[in-house]
Amino acid sequence: MRPDAGIAGNLSLTCLLEKKMSDRAYSKLKYRPNEIRHRYGANVHVLSDPVLVSRVLKLSLPSTAAVEGNLLLRSVYRDLIRVTMAAEFPRCKVAELTRMGLVEPDGIWEGEVIDPDTKAVSVALARAGLISSQICYEEMGTLLRPQNVRQDFLMVERKISKTGKVLGADAFGAKVGGSYADRVVIFPDPMGATGGSLDLAIKFVRRRAGGKKIKKLILLMLVITPEFIRRITSDHPDVVVYAGRLDRGRSHAKALASLPGAFPKLESGLNENGYVIPGLGGLGEYLNNAER
Repeated sequence: MRPDAGIAGNLSLTCLLEKKMSDRAYSKLKYRPNEIRHRYGANVHVLSDPVLVSRVLKLSLPSTAAVEGNLLLRSVYRDLIRVTMAAEFPRCKVAELTRMGLVEPDGIWEGEVIDPDTKAVSVALARAGLISSQICYEEMGTLLRPQNVRQDFLMVERKISKTGKVLGADAFGAKVGGSYADRVVIFPDPMGATGGSLDLAIKFVRRRAGGKKIKKLILLMLVITPEFIRRITSDHPDVVVYAGRLDRGRSHAKALASLPGAFPKLESGLNENGYVIPGLGGLGEYLNNAER
């Protein structure tokens, strides 16, 4: 409810606010996510969260069954989308009549919140990104107006050589429910290895926008590599990245002992076949108990 809307008894909410002193504590909320320090640029955010990295580690263990892994993934993405909304989504000031306002004339809360009029889309990349996108879609829908939140589907598959080397990615199908113009577009794809799949997805959304302005493009990643960061920041410098963990296990000792991004030529998080090290293995296969 906006400050000039609604009634309390026979008095308008506006009149009540004129009689009520506002609490300045929530008039301008400051929020900054806890992140690791790095030199990848202002648009890359790798969270520094002991609970989150503990969940990611457990998700990667050979002893963790797929069903438990699905639950862990859901909990991680609830954290990621909460942080992202708090840090990146537009805000507005509201004055709302609470249930106490039905019996007490000063039962009004006033302050800054996530703007419910924000329009957002979660793009699900099948198959590893289906669960994570569903979580983001649901969580955004609890704060934004339901009609403003949408979920689209994009089928992207890695191209693999006969020897198991990743050659790139192909997009071979999509289900799109509307425009991307003036919307926050979220890509909740767990594994950021080479960046090929997300590069395709971002280009797809830009083409479908037809030259109209997209409010913001945000990648929500479980794990990212230095190679992924270099590709996204180079090819899509306006895109914002949030990640639960940075994996650079194939980096030179000098890079590992230094601030991430300080020695980009010495940093690597991929093996010779393009899989993340230490990583989580083939996450799409794992989450769905697919036979290898």
